[in-house]
Amino acid sequence: MEKELQPIHLLIVDDHQMIRDGIRVMLESQNTKYSFIIAEAENGEDAVKKTLRQQYDIVLIDYQLPKMTGAETVEKIILYQPKTKILALSNYDEVTYVNNMLNAGARGYILKNIEPAELLMAIKTILNNKPYYSNEVAVKLIENEKVKTKAVPADKFGLTERELLILKMITQEMSNDEIAGTLNVSKRTIDSHRRNLLYKLNAKNTAGLVKAAYQLKLI
Repeated sequence: MEKELQPIHLLIVDDHQMIRDGIRVMLESQNTKYSFIIAEAENGEDAVKKTLRQQYDIVLIDYQLPKMTGAETVEKIILYQPKTKILALSNYDEVTYVNNMLNAGARGYILKNIEPAELLMAIKTILNNKPYYSNEVAVKLIENEKVKTKAVPADKFGLTERELLILKMITQEMSNDEIAGTLNVSKRTIDSHRRNLLYKLNAKNTAGLVKAAYQLKLI
């Protein structure tokens, strides 16, 4: 007897048919645990109308849309359907664009060069009420936060840039498996980085790492 797949109602919002088709193919190629029930919208207004008629588990939405920007669309969807989880999908990794989408209510931000397996990981992470960012986006957010808060330089504590990135992901409640999937490395590599972080920050566990990260202004 075949195992029943978990249905996920998903809306793709992008003004390019080729992009929508590509995402659909990517998701259908990953249908090992989930059964995606996919709808499409080519602009913000159409997306808002669709979310008023149908409750979607997750909405994938482009930053640049005709008639209404991605951020404006996110705000309206969240206003009418606050339980909807939104994942921004864009060609742009500039911090301003990312923050606009996150401030509007998106739970994550990924780039369109994403691989199918990572797209599925991003969707799973967002559905589990955790944020998800493409590696390039996560790095820029961290660098921007360091400049904004004038954080203590990570190298003062012997942290590498990769360790700092992983520390940021740990504070976002991401598991070692999720971090490994995001960074496209083995879980063993992340385990090693986590042990190094525990040693360098004199922490005993994950809670200690999170506490140290904020107290030392490393993120």
